[in-house]
Amino acid sequence: MVETTIPTVDLSPFLKQNEDGKKKAMETITKACSEYGFFQIVNHGVSLDLMKQAIELSKTFFDYSDEEKNKISPSSNAPLPAGYSRQPLHSPDKNEYLLVFPPGSNFNVYPQNPPKFR
Repeated sequence: MVETTIPTVDLSPFLKQNEDGKKKAMETITKACSEYGFFQIVNHGVSLDLMKQAIELSKTFFDYSDEEKNKISPSSNAPLPAGYSRQPLHSPDKNEYLLVFPPGSNFNVYPQNPPKFR
């Protein structure tokens, strides 16, 4: 029988330095990626307020005009495609996205607006 629930990964072992728990989480991620293509994360340590703020700022950014969003598109000579981009016109996937790397990365390109987005 096929499981119909979204795989859930508990990240608390990474916060508590629990090696057995880390191994189980990594196995769950591996299985979820190969069998489902996605998973849900719980106990990650990110506050609900911060997540809400990130969603609101993201909505604000993606509501801007293409001209404003394209101000932070990666240049053709960028070593990594950090910044704003969207799928090619011929692609069936019409998503647009903002690619950022961990804080402190020299590859990140942040928008000036909204000001708190960085």
